[in-house]
Amino acid sequence: MLTQAEIDALLAGAIEIEEAENQDGVNLAQIMGKEDALHEKEDDSKDRRIRPYNFWSPDRFSKDQMRAVELVHEELAERLTNTLPSFLRTNVRPRIVHTEQGRFHDFLHDLPPNSLYHLVSLAPLPGQLVINLSPEVSFVILEQRLGGRSDRSGKTHILTDIDQSLLQDFVENMLNDLKASWGRVALIEPKIMDSTINQPWVQMMVGNERVMTIAFELIIKETTGTMSFYIPYSMLKPVINELNPATIITGQRQQVSDPIARQINVDNLNKVVLPLQVILGKSKLTMSELLNLQIGDVIVLDTFSYQDLKVRVAGKDRFRCKAGRVGKNLGIQLTGFEKATEEEEE
Repeated sequence: MLTQAEIDALLAGAIEIEEAENQDGVNLAQIMGKEDALHEKEDDSKDRRIRPYNFWSPDRFSKDQMRAVELVHEELAERLTNTLPSFLRTNVRPRIVHTEQGRFHDFLHDLPPNSLYHLVSLAPLPGQLVINLSPEVSFVILEQRLGGRSDRSGKTHILTDIDQSLLQDFVENMLNDLKASWGRVALIEPKIMDSTINQPWVQMMVGNERVMTIAFELIIKETTGTMSFYIPYSMLKPVINELNPATIITGQRQQVSDPIARQINVDNLNKVVLPLQVILGKSKLTMSELLNLQIGDVIVLDTFSYQDLKVRVAGKDRFRCKAGRVGKNLGIQLTGFEKATEEEEE
């Protein structure tokens, strides 16, 4: 006699029987008239939403992480709206128009051949991000920096060394805003490592990394162009857990101690030299008494030999001690701490 579980398995077609030797198994669901049920399951599987997956360039940033990076650069756009007009002496309106992730070389092939690339480090994060300005706004920036007028009607030329230096100054002017924008995620020190139009060199430096690209729209003197940031995944990997949209919006970030940085700070503090003084006592003398002092004279102090003396460190009383000798040298033995005064506590 079959159990209920075996009956359910038969009805579902999970158990097969053999009709004869050397023959394939027969599905009992088909024998018992369950073909319609099987067809319904096949239709359900076809209706399922299928998402393509590219094994050559898989997504490494989650949606929340991409949103977090986007929020950081939205704040950067707000800061640049206030700082760039004074640098270029004209109105500038940057805003994020596109975010995407993929292989760096795929984005690199879509850029003009004479583009200028700025490689920027975000110490202590590893690697370098790439900043690229479209030719349209690059030449408007150059004209503003040189005090000229735009009458080129869209014409461009190969960037000279002076042009590259002026555009590098433009990017350097943004680094303080970039540092402040990333302050909610990590404490960084942005620095331009290189500026070049050599596209193969840039590809060699960044490699075939998976990157997240953030494209800004720049409107300068009725000219519209783009400024793109290409951030490698390897650069953000150390702070990937900090890329939380809720944390960035609220401005709260968990303080994580860095043992290496702490040890560096301790080593640096150990090298600091502080003046140390032992106060034997005080005495008041008139000017005439002071002028008449001779070798061998005794000055009476306001302390007794059995009393503790004060030890002053960097101009502040910090310890109490006993004076004595250590071999042939004078020395002190600390006996306690000196209470801080109200002025020192404030």
